[in-house]
Amino acid sequence: MTIRAAILVDEINAMHQLHSMDILGIRPWRAFFEAVNSVLKSDYGDVECHYHFYGAIPPKDVDERRYYDRTRFFDALRKDGIKSQKGICQPDPSSGRLQEKGVDVLLSLDIVDLARDQYDILFVFSGDADLVPAVQRARRHSKVVAIIRDGWPAKYMRENVDGVIPLELVVGLVDRNNLIPKINTAKNAV
Repeated sequence: MTIRAAILVDEINAMHQLHSMDILGIRPWRAFFEAVNSVLKSDYGDVECHYHFYGAIPPKDVDERRYYDRTRFFDALRKDGIKSQKGICQPDPSSGRLQEKGVDVLLSLDIVDLARDQYDILFVFSGDADLVPAVQRARRHSKVVAIIRDGWPAKYMRENVDGVIPLELVVGLVDRNNLIPKINTAKNAV
């Protein structure tokens, strides 16, 4: 019997976890999804797996360079067979910094919809407590596993999923050439 699975990545939460491991990013992201898929295959055998990524793009009139960079990034995801959902970015009135909006809702809706669409297992790369109500509802129909770094403060998520795969395990399966190291200027200062 083929297991239907989906891997969902919450970009902001994922990047915070990766940065805490001195990893700036993953290129291409397909390498990360394939590492998780290899865990699935070793545990379940025949797996039909779909890849999903959730992030945001700033408005073109606010930051044209980042708008085009992010557009190219999401195009590359699509070319790699990764379905992406894009929220928006809005300037915070008090700080002027861009804030991501709508991404958690898009991810939550997909968690529930994919579980109802007869997916046997969902892997969610996030420790965000805002997603827990969706996870709880999804677990009525599907198994939900979180991908979270060991020691990462995600108690509420950990308590509400069927299992946790340590991020360190997945990163260890990704070819080192696909990991972009975070350069720590303090360590490199003379």
